[in-house]
Amino acid sequence: MRKSSVCVGFFTVALIVIFLLMGACSPTEETEAPFRPIADVKQLMHGVIDPAADALWASVGTILTVEGVEEIFPKTDEEWAAVRNSALIITESGNLLMMGNRVQDGETWIEMSQAMIEAGQVALKAIDAKDVAAVFTAGGVVYEPCRNCHSLYWLEDNPDIIRGGPGG
Repeated sequence: MRKSSVCVGFFTVALIVIFLLMGACSPTEETEAPFRPIADVKQLMHGVIDPAADALWASVGTILTVEGVEEIFPKTDEEWAAVRNSALIITESGNLLMMGNRVQDGETWIEMSQAMIEAGQVALKAIDAKDVAAVFTAGGVVYEPCRNCHSLYWLEDNPDIIRGGPGG
C-alpha cells in the first residue's frame, strides 16, 4: 500500500510541476512580441508585395505577334530561383500583414492574409516542380486573394478602380 501511495503522490507532484512550467512558458497578455513593424500596409504593398506579384505574373505567358509566338517562362536555375523568391515574398507577406497595427479589422483581415499565404504556397509548389502551366495557374490563384482584399481594403487612392466603378 505504501509504495502505491508514494507513486500516486509523486505522479501528482509531477503533474503540478508540469502545469506550473507550462504556465510559465505560455505567453501572457503583458508579454510584448519581439516584432517591430516599420512599414505600414501601403508601403508594404508598393515596395514589397506588388513588385513580387508582378514578377510572378510576368514570369510565364505567351505573346502572339505577327512574327510568331513567344513563350515566356524561366529557362535557367537562376530565373527559377528569382521567381521562387517572388513567390516566397508573397507568401511571407501574408504574415507581415498580420503583424501589429497592420491588422485592419480583425477576423476578415486575418482570413485574407492567410489566403495570401496559401496562394503563395500554391505558387511555390508549382515553381519547385518547374511546371510552367502550374505556375501560370498559380498566378491566378495568387490574384484571387489580392482582388478580394482590394475589394474591401483599397488603399484610399481610388476605390472605384478596384470596386468596378461607382456603385460597383
